[in-house]
Amino acid sequence: MKLKDLIQPPPSETYVKNSSPLVTALLIIAGLLWYVTQYGSIIALVLALFVLMGQKMLLAQANKDFREMYLSQQQFEKTRNADYLRYIRARSEQMLRDNKVLSDKAKREIAQLQAYAAKNLKQENPQ
Repeated sequence: MKLKDLIQPPPSETYVKNSSPLVTALLIIAGLLWYVTQYGSIIALVLALFVLMGQKMLLAQANKDFREMYLSQQQFEKTRNADYLRYIRARSEQMLRDNKVLSDKAKREIAQLQAYAAKNLKQENPQ
């Protein structure tokens, strides 16, 4: 990961909540700590760097997961194989359970994908 990619702000609406307020607060704390103890300032800067790296990693994973779910949706429409719908359902549930910083956009898209999967699973397996 390049430093330039790390400090570049994320797009305005992504699948992960923006961590800019936390990073800004850590930078302010680092500035204030500089006058008290330089080590504390360095620790605050390192924490800000970890937050930025964490956001980039979570965003990359969320983008990958959504890409795979949309590809599964396309494959289901082509093949009518219900396993693709089960994958969408399982992956979306895991994302909601594991990733606590999903944005509202991500939660809306997950709800749409889950509704699509549920509707088509019901049609594939009428009882």
